[in-house]
Amino acid sequence: FSDIEKHYPTQFDLYYLCAVVGIRFEVKSEPVKAKDMIENFPRGFEHTGRLLIGLLLSTELRLAGVDLDEKTEVERSIGHLVDPSSPSNLSDDGVKLMNKYAQGGFNYLFEKFADRPRSIETFIRKYSKLVD
Repeated sequence: FSDIEKHYPTQFDLYYLCAVVGIRFEVKSEPVKAKDMIENFPRGFEHTGRLLIGLLLSTELRLAGVDLDEKTEVERSIGHLVDPSSPSNLSDDGVKLMNKYAQGGFNYLFEKFADRPRSIETFIRKYSKLVD
């Protein structure tokens, strides 16, 4: 992202793009940093963070084969990922899982882009085509 990161006001923007790809293609990987990539959503990104959480939970429920009509099973399945008292609304396990999807998404983008994107226009076009 070195050539395009100047077009995004925060690192969270890039994190979000990677997390969406990771969740979309169901790819997870251990984060390369010792510390979690994100522990909460930056100010102004709370709504975007809730969308990511929804995608995360929906994907995890689908992968676990949980029927959404079974309320008790849904609550049990996602209970360990959500913590309404935390700044991100995710438990420690939820944060770790989100970070795994973000790293997986980054790795996936790295594989799919033959060359790193050098312009924001090229990146957005390729990214959009990839996730569509």
